[in-house]
Amino acid sequence: MGDLMFIESSSKIKSIGKYLGDKDIKLFATYGHIRDLKKGWIGFGPNNLKIEWETTNKKIDYLGKKVSIVEAIKKEAREATRIYFSTDPDREGEAISWHIFSILNKEDQKKCLRATFNEITERAIKAALENPRELDQDQVNSYLARRLLDRWIGFKLSHYTQKKVGGLSAGRVQSIALKFLVDREDEIASFQKKSWYILRVKLENELLLSLIKLPRELEGKVKLADEDKKGIIHFAEKKELVGLLAKLDDLYLLESISDPVQESFNPPEVLKTSTMYELAINKLGLKSAIVERTAQKLYEGITLGTEVTPLITYPRTDRAALSEEFIVEAKKYIVDKFSEEYLSKTDKSEESKKVVKKKDILVQGAHEGIRPVDLTLTPASLSKFISTGTAEYKLYNLIWSYTLASLMSKAKNEKKRYQFSNQQFIFNVTETYEIFDGFKKILRNSGLMDKPEKPHTAFKTLKVGNKYKKLEEIISEESNSPPPKYTEASLIKALEHKGIGRPSTYPEISKTVLKRNYAEFKNKKFEITKLGYKVSKDLDKNFASFISYDYTRLMEEELDNISKSKTDWKKFLGEVFVSWDDSFSKAEKYEIVPDQVCPDCGKELAFKFSKKGYRFVGCTAFPTCKYRSKAPKEDAEEPETLEKLCPQCNSNLVKRKNRWDNYFIACPNFPKCKYIEKEEEVIELVENTFCPKCNAQMIYKESRKKPGKKFAACPNYPKCRPDFVRKGGKKKSEGKLLDRRCPDCSSPLAEKTGKRGSVFVGCSSYPKCKYIEKKEKPS
Repeated sequence: MGDLMFIESSSKIKSIGKYLGDKDIKLFATYGHIRDLKKGWIGFGPNNLKIEWETTNKKIDYLGKKVSIVEAIKKEAREATRIYFSTDPDREGEAISWHIFSILNKEDQKKCLRATFNEITERAIKAALENPRELDQDQVNSYLARRLLDRWIGFKLSHYTQKKVGGLSAGRVQSIALKFLVDREDEIASFQKKSWYILRVKLENELLLSLIKLPRELEGKVKLADEDKKGIIHFAEKKELVGLLAKLDDLYLLESISDPVQESFNPPEVLKTSTMYELAINKLGLKSAIVERTAQKLYEGITLGTEVTPLITYPRTDRAALSEEFIVEAKKYIVDKFSEEYLSKTDKSEESKKVVKKKDILVQGAHEGIRPVDLTLTPASLSKFISTGTAEYKLYNLIWSYTLASLMSKAKNEKKRYQFSNQQFIFNVTETYEIFDGFKKILRNSGLMDKPEKPHTAFKTLKVGNKYKKLEEIISEESNSPPPKYTEASLIKALEHKGIGRPSTYPEISKTVLKRNYAEFKNKKFEITKLGYKVSKDLDKNFASFISYDYTRLMEEELDNISKSKTDWKKFLGEVFVSWDDSFSKAEKYEIVPDQVCPDCGKELAFKFSKKGYRFVGCTAFPTCKYRSKAPKEDAEEPETLEKLCPQCNSNLVKRKNRWDNYFIACPNFPKCKYIEKEEEVIELVENTFCPKCNAQMIYKESRKKPGKKFAACPNYPKCRPDFVRKGGKKKSEGKLLDRRCPDCSSPLAEKTGKRGSVFVGCSSYPKCKYIEKKEKPS
């Protein structure tokens, strides 16, 4: 009998197996969790916290048969001498190991040890096996508290939103993420735009001067807006600024050149999960789900040639720290590849903030930041095995480059300010140039940062006392901008800033908000939907003290305290459940329909929601009384009464919206009078595209079901129905339409190109009509 090692993913088997050498250890993949709370209800007793677990029904190929994975785990455990739990080195990994431990018999439990590693390398695995530990019950308790808390609040809130608001679900962290989006939407709606005017002067040498000071006699007499940080004057009214132009002449005197002022730029922090997501989304254009999947793949190992090679450390961490051993290796690499000058000059006390002791990493499972496991595996060397356009290459390039940059020296710029005068009006222009690239060198070499702009050559020709002629005066209108809508990257940053969510939850938060139709993703930004706005506002109204940033942050802190044995998890859950119960009982009361009673039994009527989210009016005596009727449309736009009369009943026509939010004109007496008049449509022609059936020029039409989306159509529809027109007016078999007709079916002929490049003339109605006329090749 040999030893047994449990891991989550089968993709780790090759990468870990090659480092086990001659050790008699069998690797077994659990494919994630083998148990979870029972579905269909909360899954535990809120008063006694008695949990009802549901084991997975997953089957695997085992010894030539399809066997339950749980049975296979038990059989392997019985035959093993020693059992190592080497699932991921975090709370979730600890929980997976605990679930396996819990299904084993007592004799097999005595064989169990926890061996964790932050990177899949021979050194880390060897150290983990030499220094195993017991399962961390505090980490397990923290997992249990989080799982039960999220299930209980999610179950209660989802029931409430389905019943009262028509939403699909709600959850502890999901609802806070939605609140971020809604609060930002409110900020944008209440934003007050402010505009101002600034004066710039372009000299003949192309330098652009900005007005920073008025003559003394004009101070206090001209209406100004606030100045910006650079001291540029903001004029409140354009006409006052135009009036000042007459006071200026064409020559600008250079009065002074300031001494150079140096500014430095700190290197980036060591990457952690949140900063990796932000950089990968912003710089690489990847979605958070792709970043998560790709990072896990780089950690578990990718195929380089004939071997599976792990490339980075564990990607779910909230610590910006590196091991002492790695820092020594990285510093040597920086000196060898660049020079001593590029090495960070921070003193030992500052540098210690970036250090995780070797003992902590290998024995206790503390996380480093995200870094490459081997610096000699450069992105350039990887390009021999994987394409530079893949997410794997791009993300590894980013991690490798930013890790080295975090240990490199500061970048430095110098600035000079040139001050000009004209009739006591003071202007300036600033020259900025780089004197040392520092950490920026590696980011530029890796294509992750643009090269610096070279200062304008005109600066070298400037001399104090000389006058320079203007080319033109430029008056620019500028204004402040509303807060931007959240992107995936900025939402993750905001969540982290407020102490909400954890490394493993960031992608899931945004994914759930989108999946529930509470928000849409347009132009890489979150757009809140009407349903999302309504759900969030209702939760904010009825659960304001719980669906708040501070409360959610405190919950996260308490869950972390449980993992450190500072808080009792059962007592914590008991207090939370009691505090929520009163709010739920108050909020779950139906909204009563004012001044109406049930026509069947005389009881009060209430607004309710169906399982599919449709709002209706139902009797409060349900299920005794099953009366229901349609609810009036919320926030419905009042029809606009027009002066034009209905030609059928002589009533004033109205303009209203249909179910697709498109306007139409109709009689207000519907359904008695069914007259409908379409609004005059602005016809937009599709350039150089004609109907293949009737030869009429195609027009753009807007989709009724998807307002805003256009497609090309025949203007004679429905009489003429071309059956091969696609979006944009392109045909399935594209070709240049000719002025001649097909002799077989009278459709327009088209000049086409065959598979082998030969040019021919054929019927545009192919494949219905297969007429082909060969075209003579030019001599």
